[in-house]
Amino acid sequence: MRRSLPTPPDFAFGSAVCSHGFFVLAPNRWDAAARTLHTAVALDEDRAAAVSIREQSPHRLGVRVDASLFGDQTDAVVAAVRRILRLDEDLSPFHVLCRRRPSHRRAAMSRFGRLLRSESFFEDLVKVICTCNVGWGQTVGMIERIVAHWGIPTTDGCARSFPTPDRLARASVADLRRFARVGYRAPFIRDAARAVAEGSLDLIALEHFDGPADERYRRLRAIRGVGDYAASHLCMLAGDYTRLAVDTEMVRLLRARYPRTRLTPARIRDLYRPWHPYEYLAYWYELWSDYVRRHGQSDQWSAADQGTRITSRRRSTGTSASDGG
Repeated sequence: MRRSLPTPPDFAFGSAVCSHGFFVLAPNRWDAAARTLHTAVALDEDRAAAVSIREQSPHRLGVRVDASLFGDQTDAVVAAVRRILRLDEDLSPFHVLCRRRPSHRRAAMSRFGRLLRSESFFEDLVKVICTCNVGWGQTVGMIERIVAHWGIPTTDGCARSFPTPDRLARASVADLRRFARVGYRAPFIRDAARAVAEGSLDLIALEHFDGPADERYRRLRAIRGVGDYAASHLCMLAGDYTRLAVDTEMVRLLRARYPRTRLTPARIRDLYRPWHPYEYLAYWYELWSDYVRRHGQSDQWSAADQGTRITSRRRSTGTSASDGG
């Protein structure tokens, strides 16, 4: 199957793919030479489709699916692509703010702001849990092993999609520790998968929650294993950019920028308050620009090299094995 999808005026393919570390997490694979994002999308519990996405023209994407699709599977794959690349978001108000500030003017010029996410909020949740209290290279390895062991094979057998909640719900804590080497995160991942599979945790409703932003954050924090950093990161992945995910990378960046400032959570919020409701995007542009300065343009990164060492140290999130966040 081949489809052509229109893109918004403020969309830039390379930026949308390569401005967030998820582009090096399985099942994603970025081919820098061909400027193509390869991934896999689950069609059901036993079958996945290999999907390739590239820029067809300045305002259209070419999507190729190496599988025969039936019924509403075509719509499901297209919906997954739209979610992964945030094609339905309008970031033009953020770019207006960027044009007013010399520090962020290039963000508007490059149409920065669409931070890559997964085909589902469940996949986002597991991936974010695997970023907590660990170096980025270890996160990459955890996700690779989860996909390799529990992922759904594509029809050609050459790749696997991320596992569905039902598949991960059947994994034991011992097996998650043994095969995926996720450590203390194993019961958090297994319990979240079971809750979604059984219907007691409705992540779709949380993603599309239209109530107060603080309430969505509170409900995410109620998930075992989700602390402040993880909940704030998940809010961003759901399209709420008002919360800052404070971790060691943020503190490192801000200490270098404000060496004489006491960086309390309140002070950090004050620094980004002028960017409301795009606080996270303003911060992320600064952090990602620092990564690019140190490692080169991200759309040229090797997943096995720069892609595994983009952060300088372990992320500290306040979530511990004992308190579950």
